[in-house]
Amino acid sequence: MNKAYRLTVMSDESPLPPGGDPGTSEMWRSILMGTDPSLPALRRRFGRLPSDPRCKMCAAPFRGPGRLVTRLMMHGPSSSNPMLCSLCFGNLRKGPGGAEIEISVLFADIRGSTGIAERTSAGDFRRLVQQFYFRAAKAIHQHDGIVDKFLGDGIMALFIPVVSGDQHAIRAIEAGEALLRAVADRELMAGGVRVGVGVHTGEAFVGTVGSEDRLDFTALGDTVNVAARLGSDAGAGELLVSAVTWAAAGRADVADRRELAVKGRTEPLEVVVLRGDAAAVA
Repeated sequence: MNKAYRLTVMSDESPLPPGGDPGTSEMWRSILMGTDPSLPALRRRFGRLPSDPRCKMCAAPFRGPGRLVTRLMMHGPSSSNPMLCSLCFGNLRKGPGGAEIEISVLFADIRGSTGIAERTSAGDFRRLVQQFYFRAAKAIHQHDGIVDKFLGDGIMALFIPVVSGDQHAIRAIEAGEALLRAVADRELMAGGVRVGVGVHTGEAFVGTVGSEDRLDFTALGDTVNVAARLGSDAGAGELLVSAVTWAAAGRADVADRRELAVKGRTEPLEVVVLRGDAAAVA
């Protein structure tokens, strides 16, 4: 690979090169696996500044005192994708691409949100969902995950090596457990909020997708689809972890197991069932 295209922390504090051909899978693999040190270094520097939410790529803070610093450095929220900073979005648009790597994916959503919306005012429902987002995102960030999307009444998170290290399966499970503890809150429970979580590990395409003006950094593939299915099938207060993820994490806990039929698969998927405090209430 041409050395001119290697990732460096440049004078404009961009984690991606401004031109050339950075869309090759080899370059993206070095970014995503953390073998090129510049993006992890930038994330560590920005990680010292408060506070969440942050850019999905460089971790520039969008709130708190830290946002004053990052805005001066052109790392304020992008108007095209508010989950990326302006500089990262601009550089991703110049050099779209990605690579297939092993990651862990987490999905969590509120069970019975339609019924909750019917029983409460729109303002109260929004407040409950916002509290869920806040608590879930905090649990994910504290365990080195990236909030990929807010999905109406749910959340999707990625645990990739550049952020989570090679123990991304462990971090994803721990984030799911922490998330269930965080949402077992008296106010949320009183409002009827019960949450289910699913985690799966496997190969996925990680990189940029979308049009030139609406580019996003995300993950695609069967691994993401299976994680989404686990998240939707988890009961209130349950964390469903695929057996693949459980093995990758090296967990030895004695836990319930279940076989789950997944659309498009000939064999059922074995999952480990973990239960939080909300399961007993549900």
